[in-house]
Amino acid sequence: MKLKGMLTCAFMFPGILFCSQAFALEDMYLCGVVREVNAKDALVTVDVTSNTCRGLRKFKSTAGKVSFTVDERKCFFINSDHCSSGSVPAITRQ
Repeated sequence: MKLKGMLTCAFMFPGILFCSQAFALEDMYLCGVVREVNAKDALVTVDVTSNTCRGLRKFKSTAGKVSFTVDERKCFFINSDHCSSGSVPAITRQ
């Protein structure tokens, strides 16, 4: 009976850890220089200098007004845990 309980724990414990990590999403923290602001569409083009997501990228501002100005260095969070080309992630907070 003890062996059966130990085997059950040995197989369930890694499975529980794997599931909890698979569903954990974190916001990515980025910094860069604002290159273009489109207030009408709430789009911000930023030359990102963070190592995880370097390059010129577009982001959507979720706030009512766009609080970015051109040639300003800003740091912000996006609602993604990775960078992918072609997508426009939303800025969650500054």
